[in-house]
Amino acid sequence: MSRQTGATKTVGASPTATRMASEERRQQIVTVAMRLFSHRGFRGTTTKEIAQAAGVSEAIIFRHFATKGELYSAILDLKACYAGTMSDICVDVAGAMERGDDRAVFAEFALGMLEHHEHDIEFVRLLFYSALEGHELFQMFWERNVRETATFMRGYIAQRQQQGAMRELDPLVVARAFIGMIVNHSLVNTLFDPQRSLLDITNEQAARDFTDIILKGIASGKSPARRGGANGKQAAPARRGRKNK
Repeated sequence: MSRQTGATKTVGASPTATRMASEERRQQIVTVAMRLFSHRGFRGTTTKEIAQAAGVSEAIIFRHFATKGELYSAILDLKACYAGTMSDICVDVAGAMERGDDRAVFAEFALGMLEHHEHDIEFVRLLFYSALEGHELFQMFWERNVRETATFMRGYIAQRQQQGAMRELDPLVVARAFIGMIVNHSLVNTLFDPQRSLLDITNEQAARDFTDIILKGIASGKSPARRGGANGKQAAPARRGRKNK
């Protein structure tokens, strides 16, 4: 039996196994980096800290990601925050769109986004940091996902306006108002009031209420109550500014 010389080789190892190990390492680095970025920000996190948390050397990190830009792009690819999720939401609401069921379209769209945010709090925090720091990751996310989401909703709203089902308002303004309600609700629950001490409702209820607001508005349809004296005359609006002397 001959004795093996030189570097020890793993019996049964294959190029595929080596490649998979490398891919797993790459994903591990991305996952660790995202976790640190989401809690410390980009400026507060160094590649040395990422390496220590991942149990590798900095050289290993740069072997997988030649630049930080590649690392940020890999984070987006790994999470695919809205890339995959938005596609799923579009599929979910496709039937309602064909039927012209506005309530189902808006409610299912809102619920899909709320559920995604709730199950990916780490990435929500990461995006918030990147926006505040003017980081390139947010710009990448904006171009890949935010713009696409707004365009998707604007297209449906414009179509329904042409069919006479919705008021003639700028469809992008309507889309922003609706998406804004969803995003604000998620940010408050995630960052500012995780205990939900101010408002504690289910995602289903939030989706229904946001849909009612966008489709109906909050006006009751009744004339506002008149203010004034016993003669029933409406009081004049209060004047602002300094009075003439």
